[in-house]
Amino acid sequence: MDFCPQALRKFLAYKVSIDGQPPVKKVDGDRYESMVSHQLKQGIANTAVFIKDSHGYCALEDDLIDLDNWTQNKDKILKELNMPLLSMNVEDMLTQFEANMKVKYGQVNQAIRSGENTSLKTHYNKQGELLKWTLPYVRLDDGINNPFYEKLRVSSIGDILKYSAEATGFLKSFSHLQPKYAKSHPDPEVIHACVIANATGVETKKMKAISDVKEQDLDRVNKSYIRYQTLSAANDVIMNHTAKLLIFGEYNLADYGVHASVDGQKLATKYHTIKSRHGKKYFGLLKGVVLFALNGNHLPLCLKVIGANQHESHFLLDIVESNTSDVEITAVSGDMHSINRVNFALMYLFGYRFMPRFTQLCDKSDHNLVCFDEIDNYAKHLIKPSNKVNKSLIIKEWDKILRILASLAIKKTTQSHIVSKLSSCKKIDPTLKALIAFDEIIMTDYLLDYIDIKEIREVVQGSLNRGESYHQLSSTIAKVSGGRMLNGKTEIELDINADSIRLIANAVIFYNATILSALYQHYLTIDPEKAKEIVRFSPVAWQHINFIGKYEFYNREHIVNIHEVINKLIGEFEIDISSISRM
Repeated sequence: MDFCPQALRKFLAYKVSIDGQPPVKKVDGDRYESMVSHQLKQGIANTAVFIKDSHGYCALEDDLIDLDNWTQNKDKILKELNMPLLSMNVEDMLTQFEANMKVKYGQVNQAIRSGENTSLKTHYNKQGELLKWTLPYVRLDDGINNPFYEKLRVSSIGDILKYSAEATGFLKSFSHLQPKYAKSHPDPEVIHACVIANATGVETKKMKAISDVKEQDLDRVNKSYIRYQTLSAANDVIMNHTAKLLIFGEYNLADYGVHASVDGQKLATKYHTIKSRHGKKYFGLLKGVVLFALNGNHLPLCLKVIGANQHESHFLLDIVESNTSDVEITAVSGDMHSINRVNFALMYLFGYRFMPRFTQLCDKSDHNLVCFDEIDNYAKHLIKPSNKVNKSLIIKEWDKILRILASLAIKKTTQSHIVSKLSSCKKIDPTLKALIAFDEIIMTDYLLDYIDIKEIREVVQGSLNRGESYHQLSSTIAKVSGGRMLNGKTEIELDINADSIRLIANAVIFYNATILSALYQHYLTIDPEKAKEIVRFSPVAWQHINFIGKYEFYNREHIVNIHEVINKLIGEFEIDISSISRM
């Protein structure tokens, strides 16, 4: 009863009189049990109560490297991680940020006063007082379904998968669940049929009716060869071949390397699963999940199926670190859902540039910018800090912060679990407070650049546009059977659905990129300007691909001849490409 609020004690107690004696207070056992359960539920939700043997509700301390092990082997652990920033002296790091921050505040405000920053718009009232300032966005063209693709002959998705399989050899990734008992490898056509069925939500019986593949072959291959691991490996094979194309390096948005983006796509689920949640805005009366994708240079590098009730920002570091392709990421953008109170710090210390797109930038600037010196020193600036960095706390707690980072790096548990606890914990201890303070430094450093440099905003927007293009392609694939709905009955089957969609999308992108790369290589020496225009064509296009109809997988006489397609395009390529790109 001690932990119950005072107002509830009357509710839990009642008076009884025994043998004519004066009434005494008794506790209602049923009410008390209900109250305890309620308090435990509230305590778990508010991270005040932990369950040690639980996976998701244990204390943060249980997810970290053992304290004794950390104390004795700290230097060895950090050396094995090979993460330079974790081995750097924190005082030197903060000194560098302090010097750079003073300069940036001056540069940003000087550019505004001089009119050099032409994008920033100020709004004043009748008395001449500044109300707010805005930094409008100009949406960039994502280039999907360019009219250029109308010159190509329409091919079925089965033909595209056949070509991709021959060109990349991704079918070798589909190993038997029990290799010891596998007598022979299945026909490629059956694997293609299974992938399409899982991606489009077509049931086995229906696939049999609309294709030339036998039902027993579909069932056998689906159970023995189609798994999340084999699909993921096949996706990596296709993307690695795409990354080797000459044109791939030209897709870089900046000179520092591949600038990726993360975003979630909501899809309804046909069956109820643990991750399925209601969302009237996205699913109506149905339930659904989120397909959280990492996209770099038009390629869907990684995909995670998360619950519609889970915050996307908790999975940012997890999905970036889960990229197993040969494409190395330098920077990552996202929308406001990718931001929490620790992601700037975590991404920076793990060696990535976190560059999200901000909305309501004026409000963020007024409340989230920090400085190392006195706030009054910036009183005359338009862009100014509202808080002072707690430098001493960061230095004092740095060793404990390193322990958290090392635990994340060695993946003692899933990174999303630790990040979710760090970003949503109600009770903030000094270590978490210090990590949040360091996060504010990194965010301030980025925000000042974001406000001042137009090119950064354009790169961020361009990267997010590419991610949105992939979502449009994946949505087209998913709704082939009549609706944007995944038909997996379990979490494992939902992962298979999602990665099957990604495999088909990667095959389409590889096919398009191969054509564009050949044209780019052809015109690079004879007409460099035309080559530059070809780079601007997005490989995410599907107007020349037929996803529906009757699938003839065993029609082996007709396989896409990529050389014939390219030679025909070069021979008939009389259209002014520059006029196409402006359409």
